[in-house]
Amino acid sequence: MNTPAKLAASHLLTEEQYHILLRTRPEEERWQLIDGVAVMMPPPTLRHQKISGNLFRLLSNAVDATRPDLAVLYESGLRIEGLPAFLPVPDLLVVDTPVGEGSYADRFYLTAEILSDSNTEEYISLKVQRYAQHPDNLHSLIVSQREICVEVWSRAKDWKGFVLRSADDLLELPEFGFRRELRDLYRGTPLA
Repeated sequence: MNTPAKLAASHLLTEEQYHILLRTRPEEERWQLIDGVAVMMPPPTLRHQKISGNLFRLLSNAVDATRPDLAVLYESGLRIEGLPAFLPVPDLLVVDTPVGEGSYADRFYLTAEILSDSNTEEYISLKVQRYAQHPDNLHSLIVSQREICVEVWSRAKDWKGFVLRSADDLLELPEFGFRRELRDLYRGTPLA
């Protein structure tokens, strides 16, 4: 398994140093700051984009119907108070409306990460731990693109994760009016 490209540095970056770095990089590059380490995200695969798009559409429809005070965002940054060297960009994010002008949400209720080949278990585990530190976050989803598999980490379950592995399994996020079989997330891929 590949690892995300990391910018070599003799020390960990601050948020300010990270933003200076971003100004020197080509616009088409996508970066995250993970505990002071600048990490370039590889381009997503078509399957990654299809799964992410399905989840975005399904979750947006549920949120629009039941929680008009919230919005689902695609590949937007977030920040967590007390963790200035952590500026990740999850695949999906649920935030308050109206959405602001900045690049980073300070308040969020759900994160979703579609696993890429470049993601290591350590890397994803760290992100889930950090997401759980935000007092308003209710759920973090880790979605495989290689097999039907969704890890669900929820505040209501004291951040103890559980895994759904069958196309018939229901992914339920009651706070957002969301209840779908996993097959719906994988529709349009060879896994469905």
